[in-house]
Amino acid sequence: MKEEFSHLATIATKEKSSHEQYLSMLTNVELERRKELKRKRFLKDAKLPVDKDLGSYDYSNVKGIGIRDINKIISGKFLEKAENIVLYGDIGVGKTHLAIGIIKKLCEKGIRCYFTSTSALIERLEEARKGLLLTNMWKRLDRYQLIVCDELGYIPQTKEGADLFFQFISQRYERKSILITTNLTYSQWFNVFLDEITTSAAVDRIIHHCKTFNIQGASWRQSQAKNNKK
Repeated sequence: MKEEFSHLATIATKEKSSHEQYLSMLTNVELERRKELKRKRFLKDAKLPVDKDLGSYDYSNVKGIGIRDINKIISGKFLEKAENIVLYGDIGVGKTHLAIGIIKKLCEKGIRCYFTSTSALIERLEEARKGLLLTNMWKRLDRYQLIVCDELGYIPQTKEGADLFFQFISQRYERKSILITTNLTYSQWFNVFLDEITTSAAVDRIIHHCKTFNIQGASWRQSQAKNNKK
């Protein structure tokens, strides 16, 4: 308001706006500026590893997910029901690309999200447990309406780490959403949780309210490498 009041006053005078119209213009400028600062703050807080955009994703190269599916996701309605999303597929089909693009769109809508690799999240949980700060860690993670756990199953975990990740899933169950990217089928999640009962309980909580996308296609990295050789 401090920056714009004089400029808007000049416009209001030329257009012969009423006092109420002038104040409305001034208030709208303030609100839009606050929304923009909020969007920037949320994007920074999301901790995105790289800048990826949904517009640069090649949907023609894959099966199992399309623009219509992505538009439904970025509407944010699944968050209202605390639903989960699992992007499953072979290495190189762009699961991480999509996850980053989805977070960017949701942050722009004023939705607080967080991106992390699954292994990095488990490391943080283990450090918090050792420092007797696990309760505080749950509270910090609870601020986010959506948490992306990238590359589930890429790095082997300890039994302790697996149990903490199960606690994380349980903490968010039917309260907040999780988006998981993985190249493991649900039956292979035993490799993550290292226990049949825990695996079954974790999968049950994830898929209860969940949309799973089986993304099939050639690795775009391999395709790009072949093109570079030509």
